[in-house]
Amino acid sequence: MCVYTTGSFGRNDASKYSDLDTFIISLEEEMSSDRLLSGLEEIELAASIIDVNRKHGLPELDGDGGYLKAHSETEYLVGLGKPEDDANNTFTGRLLLLLESDVIFGETVYNQMIDECINRYWLDYTDHADSFMPAFLLNDILRFWRTLCINYEVGTQISPEKRRAKNFKLKYSRLLTCYSAVVGLQLLLRENNTVTKEQAVELVRATPLERVLRAADHGVRQNVETITEMYEEFLEETDCSKADLREKMKDTEYYGKELERARAFGDEFFLLIKSLAEMDSVGSPSWRLLRYVTV
Repeated sequence: MCVYTTGSFGRNDASKYSDLDTFIISLEEEMSSDRLLSGLEEIELAASIIDVNRKHGLPELDGDGGYLKAHSETEYLVGLGKPEDDANNTFTGRLLLLLESDVIFGETVYNQMIDECINRYWLDYTDHADSFMPAFLLNDILRFWRTLCINYEVGTQISPEKRRAKNFKLKYSRLLTCYSAVVGLQLLLRENNTVTKEQAVELVRATPLERVLRAADHGVRQNVETITEMYEEFLEETDCSKADLREKMKDTEYYGKELERARAFGDEFFLLIKSLAEMDSVGSPSWRLLRYVTV
């Protein structure tokens, strides 16, 4: 099995106030759907993660530990695209595995799961090796972003300051996670007219910020520098406890100012993707990726 972390620890931009978001994947017996991790072992593992989290003085796990459960290899792969994918939280676990994760334990299984997930998204590659458009993965990335946005919109039962803090992080870190991958795919298409499985694996192993920085050599350096500077400002602004951030968000004038800056951050990402597409001819793979984002 493996345990991997997501969120700020997965993006490699954690501060001393960051909490630990973890996911567990258990392999299965060959020729069987029985997980190698027993129910009792899963409980022991969850307890040890909670214990280590507290020993390091990290904030308590989100959702009162409700998300701390083991998923099987099959649930990540066979359930892809099915209704139960959302309900079982495997959709979130799989997308975060690919977009912003780092391994805590079980590196061999972690690497295997990344490879197998990419293989699942690249099923049609053989028939279009010279011009493969990773539409399946792209659609799931966009679906994940929309799901995050919808989850925010339905959070009406929380306090205004908590809702504002959630919106603030959504417009920076979550946007960076999703659209840095879009930019990364676009760059690969510009360079190669296709995206191989090996290139995709290398892309998802990079941090979100590393994916953006790769665009600097493609004639959009100013966009990239602006995005990285704005993200660094966001990290400085959120370098505090959740309680302190929510206290800041009680000030409507402060929130209004920061919200405008967050919208400008999203604008820069749009301009980056648009600029990369406009450098190429209509119908080129890079241009078509932008078209796939909207149509």
